[in-house]
Amino acid sequence: MALFPVRRDAATSAFFDGTARGEFLLVRDTVTGEVLDPRTDTSFDRARFEHVPASGEGTVVTWSVPHTRLPAGGTHRSVVGIVELVEGPWWWTELRGFDPEEDLAGVRVEVRFEKSGDGEHDETVPYFAKAE
Repeated sequence: MALFPVRRDAATSAFFDGTARGEFLLVRDTVTGEVLDPRTDTSFDRARFEHVPASGEGTVVTWSVPHTRLPAGGTHRSVVGIVELVEGPWWWTELRGFDPEEDLAGVRVEVRFEKSGDGEHDETVPYFAKAE
């Protein structure tokens, strides 16, 4: 499960509507055809942009293994990284199912989704795992 519950706001509602359906939405500029990161600010001309589902596939560009101190002592190591989506944008994400000692450069991954908490308003969030 995610480390903490995630809640939507006006700027993230379309993205989280997509994740609830199992879709990773990107932003497409209808003027240039460019596919952009979902965090792109489209408020200056909403009619120019549309949300489009990504394939959900990508490649690990870089990664890190942060250590988190646990309340009972000890540490938890997670793997996080940047994935280049096949559509072009890069996405910061948690990488699950990998050995923290593993070399992940160029590894093919795919998006997966999970609820970020048990609350009614806790959103479904994406993470990436090794492609099957």
